[in-house]
Amino acid sequence: MPLASLLRRVLVGAVLISGPIAALPTKAQTVVGLAQLPSSDVGKFDVMRGLAQQAKDQGATLIIFPEGSVFGWLNPAVFTQAAPIPGRYSDQFAEIARSVGIWVAAGLAEQGPKAGPGSLPNAYQAYDSGILIDPQGQIVLHHRKYNVLQNAFDPAACQAILNQPGCAYTPGALSDIKTVSTPFGKTSLLICADAYTYGQAEALAALKALKPDFVIVPWGITASQQSECGTPNFNATGYAAQAAAYLKSAFVVGANATGPRTYGRFLPSVYCGDSGYANPAGDKVETSTPTQALVLLTVPKSFDAKAGPIWNNGDAQNKCPTTCSSYASAWNGQWTTTVPGQMSVCGCVPSGAD
Repeated sequence: MPLASLLRRVLVGAVLISGPIAALPTKAQTVVGLAQLPSSDVGKFDVMRGLAQQAKDQGATLIIFPEGSVFGWLNPAVFTQAAPIPGRYSDQFAEIARSVGIWVAAGLAEQGPKAGPGSLPNAYQAYDSGILIDPQGQIVLHHRKYNVLQNAFDPAACQAILNQPGCAYTPGALSDIKTVSTPFGKTSLLICADAYTYGQAEALAALKALKPDFVIVPWGITASQQSECGTPNFNATGYAAQAAAYLKSAFVVGANATGPRTYGRFLPSVYCGDSGYANPAGDKVETSTPTQALVLLTVPKSFDAKAGPIWNNGDAQNKCPTTCSSYASAWNGQWTTTVPGQMSVCGCVPSGAD
């Protein structure tokens, strides 16, 4: 039974009705390290390795680093210094994974095609990319951000490096969005705005068709001042909840940076932290330490989905499979009444069903 359901039973006592019915085998929970990397530490692989080791020592099997963890988001140095993937920067993340023995997800700039006429001789386009690496140091997912913010770099830098009045990261293709089987389930990787539900939400729509179980997001959520952080438009876990509710199949887990953003337009700006996860029903769990460099959260393998009133085990057998199926999930055989006569929830396990 999901922990939340168990706690409700203890708190409410005899008023609460629930029952198990031929429960599915329980899957292990996932302890995730969320590296809320200070902006002053981007590119410092010794710091990032230390955070990975701390996470591993505390039971984590996965650590997530934010968007732009090598140069910082909107740093124009990416046009002359970013490397291909695989390459020298992704290799250093692979070494962290291999030496620590942990899954590593990270956002980093990637060298793109040669820049156009009038650009510096060593200038290239740049992708805003992400990678997922297994504990053997192999890249198992490589994603290039699709929803890039146009003309967000400093215009003077765009002119000096690329001979353009404005510039942006080069968008990846929707076909970059893939899933892979991992110990966390049917897993995918998006970068920040790819997980937004605004407009047509093309990246999320492409991912929704794949029915993932577990989606990793290196975030780069910023605000103009620290006091805005945590409010609806400046909260990484809030965006995770919206994405999870849209997908209706996956836990969405991500890490956001902290500290000032010193590159690009729209300054002053600060990264908000506020990392966490959300379940397929859109319920979120956010760290209680929004600016701490490393936080650990335990992501369950099951979640509660509202099913209306359930009167008994027989009624649960009729309602819960359908309720869970609407989240591309299987019923785990558990149900709980949360409001007598009005609302019950079914325990669901994402299945990645086609």
